[in-house]
Amino acid sequence: VVSTQSTGGFTEKQAEKALQKCDNNLERAADWIFSHADELNEEEEEVIPTLPDGPGRYRLRAFISHMGSSTACGHYVCHIKDSQGRWVLYNDEKVAVSVTPPKDRAYMYLYERY
Repeated sequence: VVSTQSTGGFTEKQAEKALQKCDNNLERAADWIFSHADELNEEEEEVIPTLPDGPGRYRLRAFISHMGSSTACGHYVCHIKDSQGRWVLYNDEKVAVSVTPPKDRAYMYLYERY
């Protein structure tokens, strides 16, 4: 029963508590979890995974955006940050430094771990 609840996106500890509160009734326990989510989240400790090769820190390295009035008109371009920290626009055969890259309108962001 606990495994059924924990596969629904709840931790094993949360599922066990809900089942205890609801006399092991699965439907009532699921309802109890949703109506007591804040209470359950306060009790959970945040688990930060440790990586064998250092902390997981990332920085934006590139992004892909669309130039044009709609997806039916225009095309996709890529901005990549170069080794000097400048954003470079790759637009078909044209490559140029981008003064104001549209980072807030990207469709895909690519990050580099450092």
